[in-house]
Amino acid sequence: MNPQSTDAVADAAQGPRWWRRLPVVIAVPSLLMFGAFLLWGPIGLGNGPLNAEVGGITGGSRFGTGRVGFIIPIRNSGRAEAVIDGVELIGGTRYAAPHLLALEVLTSGRCGGTWPARQGARGFVLAGCGGLNKGPLIGQAISPTHGFFEFPGAAEVAAPHPGTCWVMTKIVVHYHVGIRSYSATDRYELAFCADDRLVDSAMTAAGVAD
Repeated sequence: MNPQSTDAVADAAQGPRWWRRLPVVIAVPSLLMFGAFLLWGPIGLGNGPLNAEVGGITGGSRFGTGRVGFIIPIRNSGRAEAVIDGVELIGGTRYAAPHLLALEVLTSGRCGGTWPARQGARGFVLAGCGGLNKGPLIGQAISPTHGFFEFPGAAEVAAPHPGTCWVMTKIVVHYHVGIRSYSATDRYELAFCADDRLVDSAMTAAGVAD
């Protein structure tokens, strides 16, 4: 048999196998998108109307184990209620990310900022603000916010182990408006250490993270 004819037959046999795989590659993402649509509804573009960004870098320290509370100032710039489905605290540094224990709603957001918070009988409260614990944040409907004060969400996390720190650089809020779901990712640079001497280094790490 002519060698050129053999090569032509081999090439012809190899070609169709590649084309047969192509529809499968296209179908898998389509099935995933269809499954996500059935589970969560249509996915919204971008962050949507919610924002939980905190400007600047905040640091703190406390010796001993237990819980640490901080505020999640949520703003709703839309015209409809947004229902919270979940929250993620993102690290992104050489330090551990905070370990989330609970997400709550406080009765007052008029202190502003990240701190102060202290342990109470039912979770933590804002010191001197009247910000008592009002219940879980997940499933909470947030109406449009106007003016300076935001909706007072809050997080309880585990305190860092002795001689260590935790650092977060971003916060992700998953929520839905009607049948449309969103995931809002915002900067939130926060460092907390078991030793005050470690705070500056942890805050620096938060500031240089992507």
